[in-house]
Amino acid sequence: MHTERANAKINLFLDVVGRRENGYHNIVSIMQTVSLCDVIGVDYRPAPQLSIRLYASGNDSMPTDCRNLAWRAAELYLGAIGQSGEVTITVEKHIPMAAGLAGGSSDAAAVLRAMNRLCGNRLSTDELCALGAKLGADIPFCIVGGGALVTGIGEILEPIDPMPQCHLVVACMGEGISTPWGYGKLDELHGNFAAPKAPDERPALLRRAMRENTLLEHTSCFFNIFEEIVPALRPHVGEIKDVMSRHGALCSMMSGSGPSVFGIFPDSQSGALAVNALQSIGAAAFLCHPTKA
Repeated sequence: MHTERANAKINLFLDVVGRRENGYHNIVSIMQTVSLCDVIGVDYRPAPQLSIRLYASGNDSMPTDCRNLAWRAAELYLGAIGQSGEVTITVEKHIPMAAGLAGGSSDAAAVLRAMNRLCGNRLSTDELCALGAKLGADIPFCIVGGGALVTGIGEILEPIDPMPQCHLVVACMGEGISTPWGYGKLDELHGNFAAPKAPDERPALLRRAMRENTLLEHTSCFFNIFEEIVPALRPHVGEIKDVMSRHGALCSMMSGSGPSVFGIFPDSQSGALAVNALQSIGAAAFLCHPTKA
């Protein structure tokens, strides 16, 4: 069985800049993978018929059938290369679900990478990303990992220098958020994004700061448009931010469509104290760091 790490992602910047006729949204985002991860195991054996089995641990609410993106990724990959066979997938879940951390997308990306290796690397990375985009907008980024400027609906990736090494706390509490619901609320608030947005210099500033290792001097450029709507519905977002601030966070912001929050801390000790404090109020909280892939 081949094992892959399925890393969570955070968004240092996330804006919606338009809405397509098909209902999908154009975004501008700076994404970064972090060490918080699920562990994915994949075994594949050629056979006349397609058979997929998925076993999960760590979250009883995770589906283990074709509703799971990891299952569908294996099916999609074999269809793309014109093969059938028996696939066994194990998912050891650590990333909170429906939290804006791309846990399901990262699981699917890990399955695509694993299937490709088990089948002799039949597809290039670009081909894997194009395949993953058919399942979810975050999957191409999760295949590549590290740091990236992400545009289009999420399928256009420009690799950039990853975040400098730092101490991160990722936390989530309460019910998750439906991404389609979040985009619908933003549509209501912004008139379906019919008016073009003025160019925003903040992504370029953050890219340079990541390259020059001055990111902590530019946290004012962090932005997430979903913070316009989600904290009012999920008050735990503000509560988590307050706890992080009290324990020395240099900044904190919601990731993706939320309601997860990440904070940057000056050292591992203050980060660990924040994790303990967050866990004491019922949050799922993790001390982690940026990854290069």
